[in-house]
Amino acid sequence: MSSLIPEPVAWLVLGYVGVVAAGRLMLLRDTIIDQLVNRMLLWSIVAMLLYRCASTPSITSLPVALSLGCVVMTTMYLYVMARYIVAETEPAVVWRRHRRCALVAAVATVVMVLSGMAAEDNGRPVDLGAHGPAAIFGFAYAAPLAINMVVFLFAGIRELRIGDLSAKARLVCWLLGISGGFVLINQTLSLAQVLTGWPDLGPHLPRWELDFVLCLMLDVTLLAIPLLSALLALAGWDRDGRICRRLRPLWRDLTAAVPEIVLPADARRGADPATRLFRMTVEIRDALLHLGSYLPAEPYTAAESDWEITDYAHRLAHAARARKAGSVPTGAGAAPRPPLLAHDFEAELRQLLGLARVWPQAKTAG
Repeated sequence: MSSLIPEPVAWLVLGYVGVVAAGRLMLLRDTIIDQLVNRMLLWSIVAMLLYRCASTPSITSLPVALSLGCVVMTTMYLYVMARYIVAETEPAVVWRRHRRCALVAAVATVVMVLSGMAAEDNGRPVDLGAHGPAAIFGFAYAAPLAINMVVFLFAGIRELRIGDLSAKARLVCWLLGISGGFVLINQTLSLAQVLTGWPDLGPHLPRWELDFVLCLMLDVTLLAIPLLSALLALAGWDRDGRICRRLRPLWRDLTAAVPEIVLPADARRGADPATRLFRMTVEIRDALLHLGSYLPAEPYTAAESDWEITDYAHRLAHAARARKAGSVPTGAGAAPRPPLLAHDFEAELRQLLGLARVWPQAKTAG
C-alpha cells in the first residue's frame, strides 16, 4: 500500500482514535456538538480502516475511493458544527442539515468511484493525470473539503472576534484553525495539480493520507482533553471532587444530626461534581442554621483565625451531639456560622474547608 506513514505508526494512531472515540461515546454524548464530534470520529476510523486494508496502491480501487468518501463525510460534520455554532439552531434543523450533508458526501463518493472506474477502463492513472476522469475525481474529493473547511474556519474566526472565549478556548480555536488551513492549502494544491499539472508534487494519495492523519491526531488530542476531564470527574479526582471528599466527614456528621435537610438520594444520583459540591455546601449551611440554637452560649469573635475556627468546631460538635440526643434547644447560641463572614460561594467554600480541617479533632474531643 502506498503510504508515507509506517504501518505500525498507522495502527497506533488508529488505536488512539478508537480509544478516544469509545471514551467519548460513553461519557460525552449529551450535547449536539458532542454527538456530531463522536460521529465524525467514527467516520474517521472507518476511513483509516478502509485505507489500511486496501490491497492495491491505486487511488481508484474501491476501498480507497470509499475511504476518501469517508474523509469527505468527516468534513461535512465540521460544516454542520460550524453552522450550528454560528446560528444556534434547533436540534431538528441541525439533524436535517446533517442528512443533506450526508447525501452530498454520498454523491461525491459515487462520483469518485465512477470516475475512477472510467479512468481505469481508459488505462489512464488518476493520481498523476490531468485528464477528464482525473479532474472529476479530484473535484469530487477536494471541492467539498475546501467548502467545508472554509465555512469551519470562518466560524472559528467569528468566535475569536466576537466570542467571549477563555485563553484555553482561544488556543484551541487557533490550533483548529491551523489544522483546517493546512488541509485547505493541501487540497487546493492537489486540485490545481489535477487540473493544470502544476505544481508537480508527486502522487496525491500518500499526501492526502498524511494530511488527514496529522490533522486527525491534532483534533483527537484536543478532543481528548474534555474526555480526560470527564474521567477525572468520574473518579472524583477533579477539583470539585477533591473538595467534596474533604467536606464529606463534616457533611456526614452534620446531616446525621439534621437529616431532614438532605435531598433524597435519588435526586442526587448521577449529578456532576460541581452540582454535588454545591448541594453539599448548601446542606452544610442549612445544618449550621438548624444547629445554631444548640450551640453553647460561649461567645466567639468575628476575627478569622485557627483558634476561632477550632473553638467554633468544638461548640458545633457539642450542638450536633445535643440535637442527635434529642436535647431541648438552649436558644442561647450565637450566630450559627463559622467566624468568617462569607460574601460569595468561593469565600464560603474556603470557610467550610477550614472548618472541615479541624472537625475530626473537634468531634473526638468530646
